Amino acid sequence: MKKGRRRMIWILCTIAVLVIAVTIFFLIPFSPIRNEFQRDVQQHIALSSSMHSGIFTQENIAFLPEPVQNHLRATGLISQPIPNSVRAFMPSAPLYQSRDSSPLHLDFTLYLFAHPARLAYMRASMFGIPFEAFDSTQDGAGFMRGVIGKVVPLFNQTGPEMDRGQILTWLGEAPLLPSSLLSEHITWESIDASHVRATVNYREMTVSGIFSFNENGFFRSFRTTERARIGTDGSIEFPAWSVVFDEWIQDANGKYVPYAVRVIWHLDDGDFVYFSSSGFDVVFH
Repeated sequence: MKKGRRRMIWILCTIAVLVIAVTIFFLIPFSPIRNEFQRDVQQHIALSSSMHSGIFTQENIAFLPEPVQNHLRATGLISQPIPNSVRAFMPSAPLYQSRDSSPLHLDFTLYLFAHPARLAYMRASMFGIPFEAFDSTQDGAGFMRGVIGKVVPLFNQTGPEMDRGQILTWLGEAPLLPSSLLSEHITWESIDASHVRATVNYREMTVSGIFSFNENGFFRSFRTTERARIGTDGSIEFPAWSVVFDEWIQDANGKYVPYAVRVIWHLDDGDFVYFSSSGFDVVFH
C-alpha cells in the first residue's frame, strides 16, 4: 500500500514538474519563428536602406497614372522623404476561418519593402497555448508557416500559388508603403478617373489587379481574381479577392495614413471578410 502511494506521489510530482516546465517555456520570450521573422526583417531593412533617397516630387511621380499622383498629393507626401519600408502593427485583429467560426484575435505585425518583400508575424493564444504564424514573400518565394506551443508545426504552405498569392498581397497592401508605388516592377495602366490596373512582373511571375480611389483621392481598394484560395482539402479556386482601405487619417507629421482595412473573399454566396483591423499604428523607416 505504501509502495503504491509512493508511486502515485511520484507520478503526481512528475506531472507537476512537467506542467511547470511547459508553463515557463510558454512564458519566456524565446520563440524560434519570431526570431526568424526578426532576423529576416533586419536583413531587408539593411537591403532597402540604400534603395530610395530624396523626397517625393512632382517630377518623380509624373510617370504614374493621374489617380495615383492625386493620391500621393492628397496624402501630403509631396516634398516629404521617400520611405524605404513601413511597419504596421494591428493589435487583437480578428481572423476568421469561415463565416460560422469564432474569430482568432491575433496581434499582427507587418513589414513591407519596395524591392518587393513582405513579412508578417502573427501571435495569438489558443486555449492558453501560444499560436504563431509567419508569412512572407522574399525574392519571389512565398510561404505561410504556423506553429503552436512555439515548436509544434501546424502548417507550412509553399508552392507556385503561394508565391503568386504573396506577391499579390504585397501589391494590394502597397498603399501602406508609398515608395512601393514607384517600383520598377509595377506597370501601371489607366482605366478611368477612379480606377487603374497595376501589374507586377517579378522573378518570372506576372500578376495584376485593379485599384480604385475614393472621392477624396485616396486609395479605396485593390481587387484581383488571380489570387488562389486553397481549401483544407487542397482544392484551389480563384474567387475575387480584395483589400479595402476604409479610412485614412492624418498622422502627427501631417501625412494621411490608412486607419482601417478589411480583407475580403468575394464568394458566390456573398462577401466573406476574413480579416479586419482599425486604429493600427503605421511607422515609416
